[in-house]
Amino acid sequence: MTRGEQHSDEELIEDIKRISDLTGRTPPTKTKYTEYGNYSPRTVQLRFGSWNEAVMEAGFEPRSPVKNSRERPSTCPLCESVDTGLDFHHWRYGENETGCYLCRECHDTVHKGDGEAKQPGWLPAAIENLVDKHLQEGGQRDVEVIVEMYNLPDVDDLVRRELESV
Repeated sequence: MTRGEQHSDEELIEDIKRISDLTGRTPPTKTKYTEYGNYSPRTVQLRFGSWNEAVMEAGFEPRSPVKNSRERPSTCPLCESVDTGLDFHHWRYGENETGCYLCRECHDTVHKGDGEAKQPGWLPAAIENLVDKHLQEGGQRDVEVIVEMYNLPDVDDLVRRELESV
């Protein structure tokens, strides 16, 4: 199609569904859509008002924003145990605080060995521990899923490296 030609709503929705099937992500993320979609995510957003609106039109439940959220979940995202004592685990402190809630056992697993927060260079070791535990628990081998699930701060390369080494 040439610039200015319109795509039908149905074509855009079908393409979102296709990317979901292709990537195994329900709903597909805008990043995955950018990589594999037939249309520009901007086109989709402009047509439906937002990415989440387009996702809902395709019959999916939009993901909840996780970044900077301090809302306590009902289960540990790592082991899925129901634990009322979930603690906020910091990946980054200060003005750009980032983290997620983990049960005590998973928190300790993430920080074992060189992943102890008081160690210099603790973050790569903690990411390694997290990815290993995530895979042991049957989690997906997908960088984007892991980064999103545990609200990780710009450590895609560390996650990718660990997935490749396992």
